[in-house]
Amino acid sequence: MTNIVLVWAWGTGMYGIAGILHELWFKNIICIDSTQSQLTDNLEKKWLKVIIGHRKYTPTIDDIIIYSEAVAQSPEILKARSLITEHKKIIFIMNYFQFLGEISKYFTTIGITGTNGKSSATALTLYGAKDFSNFGLGILGALTPDFNNESYLINQSNKDEIKSIFTKILTGKTSTPIDHKKLLFIVEACEYKRHFLNLDLDYAAITSLEFDHADYYKDFDDYKNAFKEMLTKLKKKCFVLKWFLEENPDFKEYKNSEEIEEKEYTFDYIFWPHVNKNTTLVNKLLQTQNSDFKVENIQQFKGLRRRLEYLWTTEKWAQIYSDYGHMASSLAIGYQALRRKFPDKKLIAIFQPHQITRIFTWRDDFVKSFTGYDDIIIYDIYAARENIQDFDFSRRGENIHNIQELGNTFAQQCWGKYISSREELKWNIETNNWGTILAVFSAGDIDYKLRTDITLKH
Repeated sequence: MTNIVLVWAWGTGMYGIAGILHELWFKNIICIDSTQSQLTDNLEKKWLKVIIGHRKYTPTIDDIIIYSEAVAQSPEILKARSLITEHKKIIFIMNYFQFLGEISKYFTTIGITGTNGKSSATALTLYGAKDFSNFGLGILGALTPDFNNESYLINQSNKDEIKSIFTKILTGKTSTPIDHKKLLFIVEACEYKRHFLNLDLDYAAITSLEFDHADYYKDFDDYKNAFKEMLTKLKKKCFVLKWFLEENPDFKEYKNSEEIEEKEYTFDYIFWPHVNKNTTLVNKLLQTQNSDFKVENIQQFKGLRRRLEYLWTTEKWAQIYSDYGHMASSLAIGYQALRRKFPDKKLIAIFQPHQITRIFTWRDDFVKSFTGYDDIIIYDIYAARENIQDFDFSRRGENIHNIQELGNTFAQQCWGKYISSREELKWNIETNNWGTILAVFSAGDIDYKLRTDITLKH
């Protein structure tokens, strides 16, 4: 019996792959995640087999294996690769972005990329395209209320054709002919480790550019070169805002880049400061597929989970918002949005840094980004795949040896306090009362902890 084995660590994209395969009626799906989360809880509610932790499943030569980059050296993936040598037989094994690349070959593919805003813009594009007759499939790295709180969307009218495409990819066989590029695939195109170069892109949009992923890219020029390489592979057109080419004149030589004048839009539910930027790009992308598209079709969009998502209130009526922001600019954007919406309320930022690299490289930017917040709490740093011993803090004149020392130092520089205990964090949140807005920024695990720890009202 062939199993489809999905291996990841805290990945919304891989969670989406599991959901897509399940909805396309594939059987024997096994989901392996390093930790329990709302994502794994959701999969278990769908009666999928979920394994928490590694070394609990041994792959076989007949398995189909898809994995996230974060677990490339996990026991399951290393064992799967060893089977190729042992059996002298090809095994189906792809990482998440390679798999997205295979999907993109069969669709007209739109990729939304950039340092900030790509999840929001991807979801908005999907929301606008969902009723197009040629819409097929979409996937992004965030759960979306308008998509039944999933990170993907499938056009039910085209489900049989999509199933044939996936069967072809997974088995090399299909019972029906495939009409290449007939259907539309909308995908969040991640630049980390140049992953978006796996995609067979027809159209693209770049939301913004600022240096990120310093654990992989050497400098900002290296980072920008990845996007330039993406443009050389793009089949048709990439849309950027007018200021983009002014700030990045070295992109002007790419004739498939078209700049657009930003316009103002009003939405019923979302209040991001960058809503005009995203909507301008989304409107242009959707008009390439349907000239009759009108912005009015997307103004009921409710936004994304963990993008200034309102979680409810505490027992003392303080309001909690959750945001995936992990860049300094994200914290500043969050402040602008919340201060505009709540001009007279106390704003408290609770920030769980994601990766030591960002705090090591952009510490001063993060300190500035907290300007305006009334109180600041720095929660236990989510180090992900990093080891603090690999960083030379003496370059900053600091004697730091562990995560706690880094957290305390960072909090002091932000004029805030450092908390590493869930109980202490819970107490700090629940003692706030009416008139207080708590904004939780994290790409780590604090969001899931809050949803299970804090007593909330409607």
